[in-house]
Amino acid sequence: MGNLKNQIGIIKEPKAVIVDTQYLETLPGNQMRSGFAEMLKHGLICDRNYWNKLKTTTNLNTDDLDSLIHQSVDIKNKIVCEDLTENGIRKALNFGHTLGHAIESYFLENENKTSLLHGEAIAIGMILEAYISKEKKLLTTEEYQEIKYVLTDIYDRVAFDNKDIENCIELLIYDKKNEFGLIQFALLNGIGSVKINEKSSNELIYKAFEDYKS
Repeated sequence: MGNLKNQIGIIKEPKAVIVDTQYLETLPGNQMRSGFAEMLKHGLICDRNYWNKLKTTTNLNTDDLDSLIHQSVDIKNKIVCEDLTENGIRKALNFGHTLGHAIESYFLENENKTSLLHGEAIAIGMILEAYISKEKKLLTTEEYQEIKYVLTDIYDRVAFDNKDIENCIELLIYDKKNEFGLIQFALLNGIGSVKINEKSSNELIYKAFEDYKS
């Protein structure tokens, strides 16, 4: 349906995952940063030590990436194998994606906006959902500020006016995690841990956008 994300799909276990990090040398910086957002997410939801490695890494080369990407693949593989059909812990992988997908879709369909790469939108979503985590007392203010600082240092800030925010929130009704009219968030329960099936009011989402803009 239009520019909406993840509306159809299949559940199929792969026989193998093959990653050729030399290919990454052919990509421009914005595409590299886009993919890097998913790695940052893996650290935030599952492994604080991994997050600490990523947040202090600058000027990555392919030798660094070989090891770091392997860790990301391993984190995701363990989560997916534990919950193939996304009825439980696999929902942790949705951190940053509930609002991130809405933002990505809105910028794709709006001719007055410059489209965002997936990782660019997800980085914004992670900041917003980290703020919601903080407001729900799942994340300390210090942890939230750390996350916001790291992500805004890597990814350019994007401008949102009130109409943009309203339109992004409206798109949440199409999210795959929408159950009985309620959006299910995967929120951080401290850096390196996650809590699934969390709710958020629209008022709190607005506050998250306002803090992102500050």
